[in-house]
Parts: sequence; structure tokens; C-alpha cells
Amino acid sequence: MAQRASSNRKTIKDILAGQNLISPVDMAKAEAEAEKTKRPLQQVVVDLGFVDKLSVLQAIAAEWEVQPVLFDDVVVDGRVAKLISDAMARKHNVLPFLREDGIILLAMADPRDPLLLEDVRAKTGEEVRPFLAMPGDIEKELDRIYGTALDHDEAGGGEGDGHDAVERKTQEMLGDLLDGVDDIDELTKKTDLMEVDASAPEVERIVNAIILAAMQIKASDIHIEPFEDPAGKKNRIVVRFRVDGFLKEAPFRIPWSYRNAIIAKIKILTASMNLTERRIPQSGRIEVMAKGRPIEFRVETIPTVYGESASLRLLDRKSVQVDIHKLGFLDDILERLLDQLKGIGGKKNYGMILVTGPTGSGKTTTLYACLNHVNRPDIRVITAENPVEYNIDGIIQVAVNPDITLAKDRVFNFATALRSFLRLDPDVIMVGEVRDKETATIAMEAAMTGHLVLSTIHTNDAASTVSRLAEMGPPAYLVASTLKCVLAQRLCRLICPDCKAPAPLTADEREIFRLNGFELTEETTIYKGAGCKACSGTGLRGRLGIHELLIMDETVRRVALSDLTADSIRNAAIYHSPQRMRTMVQDGLIKVLQGLTTINEVLGVSTEKAS
Repeated sequence: MAQRASSNRKTIKDILAGQNLISPVDMAKAEAEAEKTKRPLQQVVVDLGFVDKLSVLQAIAAEWEVQPVLFDDVVVDGRVAKLISDAMARKHNVLPFLREDGIILLAMADPRDPLLLEDVRAKTGEEVRPFLAMPGDIEKELDRIYGTALDHDEAGGGEGDGHDAVERKTQEMLGDLLDGVDDIDELTKKTDLMEVDASAPEVERIVNAIILAAMQIKASDIHIEPFEDPAGKKNRIVVRFRVDGFLKEAPFRIPWSYRNAIIAKIKILTASMNLTERRIPQSGRIEVMAKGRPIEFRVETIPTVYGESASLRLLDRKSVQVDIHKLGFLDDILERLLDQLKGIGGKKNYGMILVTGPTGSGKTTTLYACLNHVNRPDIRVITAENPVEYNIDGIIQVAVNPDITLAKDRVFNFATALRSFLRLDPDVIMVGEVRDKETATIAMEAAMTGHLVLSTIHTNDAASTVSRLAEMGPPAYLVASTLKCVLAQRLCRLICPDCKAPAPLTADEREIFRLNGFELTEETTIYKGAGCKACSGTGLRGRLGIHELLIMDETVRRVALSDLTADSIRNAAIYHSPQRMRTMVQDGLIKVLQGLTTINEVLGVSTEKAS
């Protein structure tokens, strides 16, 4: 795709500073705030009260030679605004606001983009004249016009009342639509005669409300599932959200007659899924704008006996934590892990680092944080992923697709991608998963030839990863010599900070600490959550990683060369290695003593098996 053109005229900073509208001190504050919040600089200087809106608009408009517009003085024509989609308007921060003499007047946050103007001309089929508007004003007008903007910040209060707020907001959006739902269900059971069309406006509102609800309660997944009552009396559509690893049913009900229309609407939003095909699984992606930032959903549909079911995985690029210092590692674990990532460049640091754990344990996030830590201009990083979930600037990310057949009946899988990467002069390679002998062997060969290789694997703990690699086929010497370290992890829920309170240790809890090598005093206190609105009465909110880091030092390597069983590797790492590996349970119990989580959470997730 062609690069969007942009004028070489002065930047916002140059314009405002050049006209002495803002002091250097205030400009520095505004730049820091703009960088922190990812908002346009001209909006930030107005929001912070450094410069009034009209002065900013007039200064920029004069420099860029466009006419400014204030929506306080203009009545936006809603029919003209809807000549382009809500998604397009929010993505590019533009708004068609009037039509004059057959010309569309287009408000733009940045009117210097001729290709964007061409896009709008192509969409509307009319001539377009650009106007400069404040980004925040455009957002407000879009929210007013469409009324269903996916703005989770407007869905209610802060974190303290998130679940209640989303219930109120969602019920507001769906209330009028779902009046008389029981009557509709009765009329439409076992029949599609009253089935709703996907183009019906209420369908879009329902889909938007579901997505809004998911974003407000920080859900990772949405499941839309049709169920039929075996007695044939009551059919229903269930919407469930996965929050902090647990499924919660949505606080609203949707009429049975909407089941196909909602799935069809979701398919339409992907712009890639087959609307008429309901017999096979399909995949796609949706991108929406929320408060000026892109939110992606990975969509999967499957045919069930009661109709299609859809699952949406939320991929918020800004919410993924790529700062390795903020992933909840204990200080000594973080120091050891960072030591394994040192010295990359000039082929000085090579070997393989693996992250293991069950699905949903945060392996991908940890890998991204490691990549982000080593990502700099003198390091070439290439990844093979299926799919690419988040984009990191400066890293070459490749989406593998096993469905694509290459020459000689080869498929484009992880192993194929790895082979090609070796000819591309990488310093660091990340492969989504080591799942077979071919991928394991090529990854180890890459690690032996001067590359740092990072990947994930499905095993129950760090020690069993070493034996699992050997079971895949590579010889023991290759496993022992190329593996640098294995990080096993799980995600456990945090104690809700709003209802956190001290709790005395029971005798059983003291015994758990004793069996894991802890000596507690009589004064030792732990914490638990009493349950409140913020955590929906669970006492738990948010998640934290617990970890187990196995360093392949000389002691562990010697054992691995002669005995690759998990027990031997584990004993060597815990009792004989200078590193003295801490188990996942021990790591979690330290975080219990720090008041971050509970014993039940630690024991519950640490015994979870990797699939």
C-alpha cells in the first residue's frame, strides 16, 4: 500500500512555539502528556488550559492554509456525516459535516493527507473540501451522531464500580430493544419466520453493546452461544465474558430471533468472512476505535446444532504490557532473566529461551516483553506467529499459515518460517510455539549458529520442558547445549484493593508455608478480599504472574547430558545448582506474604496442567 503523503510544513510544536502561544515549560509538559496519553498535541495544550481552542485552530489553520471550523458555530448534517462509516471516521479522526454546492465539507484533525482526501472522495462519490477541526471536537460529534461509540470511558465510573456501570450502560442501550423479550422468545421458538435481518439498526446496537460491555469489564474473550431447551420450551442466546481467566454470563438477554443476525453482523464487520456459509468454522478480525485508539478482535465462528456460535478475542495493543519490569517478577527472577537477554548483537548472545504454561497463562505477553526489551536499532528481530496478536514497532512480524501449500507439498508453518529466517541475517528470532521435532530441531540449530531464539512450549513446569524437548527427537547434547533457560508461569488473581483486609493464618495455611520451606512468626499476616462491588463480591480483581525460572547452568547441563527425566532436572536445579531454582508455588507464596494474592489462588493455578 502506498505511503500516505504528508506535507513538510511546520509541526504543531513549531507553530505554537513560533507564534509565542505557549511557553517552553508548558510545551514540555504538554509533550509529555501527549506521549503518555497518545493524544494529539494540539488537543492536549487546550485540555491543559495552556492555550485557548480558537487560538490554536487559527494558528495551525493559517500555517497549513486551510479554513478552521468550530462545531459550536455549525450544525452538523447527520446524513452527510454518515456518508462514511463510523469506523473510518474514528480511525482517521474526520467528519463530513455539511454539503455546499455539491461539495462535502470535511472536518479533519490533520488535513495534510491527500490520500485520505482521495479515500473520502471514493467513499462518498463527491468532491471534498478539507477543514481543520480539533480532534476532541470531532470525537464528540461522532459520539453524538452515532450514539453507540465504543467508548468504555463513558460507560460508567472508574474501576470501583466497573461491573455495575457496565450493567447499567448495557441495559440502557438494550432496554428499549429487549422490551417484551419473553413474548418474542415464545413467538420465535423453533422457527425463523420472525428472524431479524442483520442490517436492522438494533442489531448493530446490540453488537456494539456487547463489545462495550466486554471492554468496560476488561474481558479477554466474548462468547456468543445459542442454546436450545431440550424440552423445546425456551431457546436462548447466552453471552459470556472471560474476565481474569473466569467466565461470567452477561447481565442481559437477547431474543432467540436475533441469533443469526448478530453472527451475520459480526461477519460483516470482519469484511473477510463468508456471510452465507454457516456449515464450517471461519476466522476473521475486527478493528474498532475506542477513545482514539484501535482495538482489535480476533473472531472465530463454529457451526453448532442450534446455529453458529462466535468467539471474539480482544486484542488491545495499548493494554498489552510490554515492559518486562512490570510483569510482576520478583527482583531476583527479573535480574536472572534480564541476564539471559544481555549482550545481543554481533552474535555474542545466542541460545534458546522457552516460556511454558497452559493456554491463557500469559506466555505471549512475556515473549513480547522480552522482545521489546532487546528491541533496538542495532538488533534485527524477526518473529513467526500464528496469528500475530500485537504489533511491536521495529520488529519484523510474520504470520504463518499452515493452510498455504508451498512448493513440493510443504506448508507455511513455524518450521518453514524458521528456515527462511536463517537467510535473513536476524539477531533474535521468536517462533510462536515449539510443537514438533522439525520445529525444535531447526530452532536449536538456529540457536547454535549465533541467534537468540525465543519460543513457547506446552509443559507443566520448567523441568519437564527439558525432557519434553528430548522426547521430540533432538539428541540430549543438542538440548543441553542450546537451551539457556526455561520460564514456567501461571496467572493468579490479585486481591481486590478496594476490600483487601488482614486475615489470620490458619493452621493448615501455616503448614503449607512450612512444607514449602518458609519459617513464619506468630505475627505473620496475610490478606484476603472481603468482597465488594468493584470485584463483584469475589474479593479478587486483576491478575498477577507466578513464575519458575530454570537456568541451564553447568550443573543442570551435566545432569541433562546423562539423565533427561524431569525429576532429575528439577532436583539438580533446586538442590545442586548455584542458582537454586525457586518453584512456582514458592514464588506464589512470597506474593501471598506481600499481600498480593491468596494461598488458594496460588495452589489452584500452580497445579493447573498445560494442555
